[in-house]
Amino acid sequence: MRKVVVIGGSAAGMMAAISAAVYDSNADVTVVSRDLTAYRRPGIPALVAGYISDPAGAGVFAGETLGQYKIRLICPAEVTNINVKTKTVSVQGEGKIQELGFDSAVIATGGYPIIPKIPGSEKKGVYTFTTFEGAQEIVEATREAETAVVVGAGFVALEIAESLMHKGLDVYFNVRSRILRKIVEPDVSEFLSRRFDKSGLKMLIGEAISEVGGAGSVEYVVHKSKKISTKVVIMGTGVKPSVSLAEKCGIALGSSGAIKVDNRMQTSVADIYAAGDCAESPDLGTGRFVYSPVGSIGAMAGRIAGANAAGGNEESKGFLRAQTDEILGMQIFSIGHSTTTAKEVNLAVTVRDLRAPVSGQDDRGAGSFETGKLLTDIDNRIVGAQLVSVYHGSQYAWQLYQAVLRGKDREKFLKEFNSPRRKFTETMLATAGSTISVENVGDDNALRWQNKLCQKQEQ
Repeated sequence: MRKVVVIGGSAAGMMAAISAAVYDSNADVTVVSRDLTAYRRPGIPALVAGYISDPAGAGVFAGETLGQYKIRLICPAEVTNINVKTKTVSVQGEGKIQELGFDSAVIATGGYPIIPKIPGSEKKGVYTFTTFEGAQEIVEATREAETAVVVGAGFVALEIAESLMHKGLDVYFNVRSRILRKIVEPDVSEFLSRRFDKSGLKMLIGEAISEVGGAGSVEYVVHKSKKISTKVVIMGTGVKPSVSLAEKCGIALGSSGAIKVDNRMQTSVADIYAAGDCAESPDLGTGRFVYSPVGSIGAMAGRIAGANAAGGNEESKGFLRAQTDEILGMQIFSIGHSTTTAKEVNLAVTVRDLRAPVSGQDDRGAGSFETGKLLTDIDNRIVGAQLVSVYHGSQYAWQLYQAVLRGKDREKFLKEFNSPRRKFTETMLATAGSTISVENVGDDNALRWQNKLCQKQEQ
């Protein structure tokens, strides 16, 4: 019986465990997690907002699912050492240390929050939200608070800010450069900042707060020489890969500082794999290995790592980053490369505005989106797309996702790009002319079905 140990209960770790159990139903799969239970980090804003009250509500997989696959979960506990020679891990928990043997292991230790070096950032009243415990502290701190300052640039920081607004707080959002800098173009950032400001989120842009002041605990922050009274400061300025365990046992790191892996997610040590925010991953457009701490990429990498840890031989040529969120009524989509990420992998790109097709607008302009971008390489292949919409965003974004995934020619794509209404009509017509009969189609099947129809139409 093959023994697989997964270190970390994040999306990457839990996906690795499930994948290993699916690939080899006889495998002995154990997950060791520092958290009270395994849960999705993106679910933390829901905890802050009060929509859910415990980690189980943000669970990656229900306990019943783990039981179904006979996966053992040890938590809260920490792996303090990996002995690559004896193939054992040292697990510390409940005041004792135990040794677990393994045939293969998956490291999914995630990342840890970056705290900017701002005077006063160590004061009581400064919080992070990468753990459930951190989210709980924010919930308690904001029960009686009137204002809060959120420092960050990404989706989760913006979700935290919106959650606090819904609780009735006056919320300031500070970003040193611009929001969503890595995944959208500068003018898209500016557009969103204006919209968020109009929606009541007080944007502090262009300069980081210079001081967190107060006698012992937070009483104010300073931004551009102006004092802003607050008792709560929340840092959401990104993560760094948690690699100390990997380094300790001699596993090589990549140029980004994250764990170096190959296309099978195997590290420099045989039978040890890595996935998630602690590891690099291959970029679909270039094949180069980059650090991309995105949950969906971590889950995909975890699936491959888990299958291979169980004896498989799967690999990926690269992962396509696709992120989406709805913030203050704005549906935001970013797929593939932005100019920022393209520069990181030396990919030359051209950025062009994307306008809604005429078929997507009625007499009042309804059905069109707010703003969009297409990024192409030197061969005019689409390598990135961005979209902001109020309505129908996902249906437009599905077309963009397929274009980036397939590297479609821009001119060809624009000829096919259609409104959600017309796309639905085309799909129904294609269905009427086929022998397929569908009674009940779930979201996943609907996407697969639409994908097959699109492929059929291109033939």
